[in-house]
Amino acid sequence: MAQTLASAPPPMNKGFFSRITSYIFDIRFLGVIVQIAFIAIVILGVRTLGGNFAQNAGKLGRAQFICRDGSFSYRCAYDFMDGNAGFDISDPPLEYKTTDSFWWALWNGIINTFRVGILALIATTILGTLAGIARLSDNWLLSKVALVYVEITRNTPVLVQLLLLYFSVVLALPDIREAIQPFGLPIFLSNRGLSIPWPEFMSSAPIWLAFLILGILQFQLTWFFMGRREQETGKPSNRFRWALVGFLLIAAVGWIISSATADNEGILVARSSRIGEFEDIKSVIMTRGGVNHVSEFARKSDEELEQAALQICVLRDSPSEPNLTNKLRRLGLPYEVDRASSMSRAISSFAEGNCDVLAAPKSALNSALAMLESPASNLIVSVKEAPLTWTVPRFEGFNVVGGWSMTGEFFALFLGLTIFYGGGLAEVVRAGILSVSKGQTEAARALGLLEGQRLQLIVLPQALKVIIPPLISTYLSLMKDTSLGVAVAFPEMYLISQTLMNQSGRALQIMIIIMVVYLVISIFFSVVLNWYNQRVVLVER
Repeated sequence: MAQTLASAPPPMNKGFFSRITSYIFDIRFLGVIVQIAFIAIVILGVRTLGGNFAQNAGKLGRAQFICRDGSFSYRCAYDFMDGNAGFDISDPPLEYKTTDSFWWALWNGIINTFRVGILALIATTILGTLAGIARLSDNWLLSKVALVYVEITRNTPVLVQLLLLYFSVVLALPDIREAIQPFGLPIFLSNRGLSIPWPEFMSSAPIWLAFLILGILQFQLTWFFMGRREQETGKPSNRFRWALVGFLLIAAVGWIISSATADNEGILVARSSRIGEFEDIKSVIMTRGGVNHVSEFARKSDEELEQAALQICVLRDSPSEPNLTNKLRRLGLPYEVDRASSMSRAISSFAEGNCDVLAAPKSALNSALAMLESPASNLIVSVKEAPLTWTVPRFEGFNVVGGWSMTGEFFALFLGLTIFYGGGLAEVVRAGILSVSKGQTEAARALGLLEGQRLQLIVLPQALKVIIPPLISTYLSLMKDTSLGVAVAFPEMYLISQTLMNQSGRALQIMIIIMVVYLVISIFFSVVLNWYNQRVVLVER
């Protein structure tokens, strides 16, 4: 018995291997090993990329990294961006000349990317929400139309849809002189794009905006205190209506006060013109046109109207133009506008007698008056202003001037992105609505809520927790697909970057800028929408 016990192998070897095995298959140990391996792979990848960068930079030559003083340094990789761009941009959102720097050209492209992207996001959200609700409609025709739209857009590439819209829709629109005007409104749709009225803030706008902020605070306070009273009494008080009435009342008072106190706009006229105040313009133009009533101008020929028209000199894109021309249009008086690229040119044109009046803020007119040879023979006439005026598009020669315009390329890219991503968002909205328990719908109908109230108050707020996560992906994809503007020659960031590469030969540096910009866009939308998603989830809890 003793020999048997003595001959038995010691159990310590088995215990040692079992402990080793348990360590190897322990999930915590495996997690540490995987993390170490991942970090090592990342370091190796960064080292490889850095080595490739240094090797390729060496192949490109020192000319890629020449500083302004002629020395060589990687820190000077972007010094070339300060040079003259040397090319035109067809639709610059900011004032741009070919002598501007590469940085300024690229900045115009980035702003164009955000312009079309943000507008497409708003339109996609509206279209996708409506199409998603229509997919669940009891109306057979509406549901099937939404189904066909969703299936077509989701199963064809976005580039194909974009090119189809550009060549078959936008370029097929009538010429600018035969532009479509829906319902006779000042909206012009042609193969050059879309022109719509646009608001223009005047110098008195800050006063009115202060009243608007006060109205918003009033709205929140009214909503809060009347809501508390509803909880205490159990009686509805229609707090939205009272809060809205208070907001509109404060906004109206602010509009009246800011309009009455503002005295910043005016026109510079010659004393010999017999215009001593703004109301005199009407009699002067009627006398010049040989009419007794403004309605008679409608029977005049183009040549007669041109002779009678008030000639206006103004700085291009100045809010003084719509502030004056809107008043003349309401009076029914003809006018023509000479837009100068600088204030000095506008003053010179007025001094040479090319126009009857020079429209500008009074501060600029006082400076202009001092620059004239005979200041005493001219005077400044006040022109009333409102905090907000509208610049309205109208025909002038072979163009539409005024308002806000989308070029044909902008319009095509906007439509293409909106229609494509609207179809995908429609399915997201439909899935979110279907995720809400049917009992919620039955309870809403039992309470007597209308279908619109059921969606607005019950269904959609609960569906947001399902809609928001895929919505983030949709928004990010849409913003990145603005780069497809290169297919229709819209000057967004990617197209301008391609031009910069051809002009400078610095592809590596410019591609890094593109990557950083798209990375910033993705991070921004992810952070904002994830914050909103967490807020929605917390509210529901």
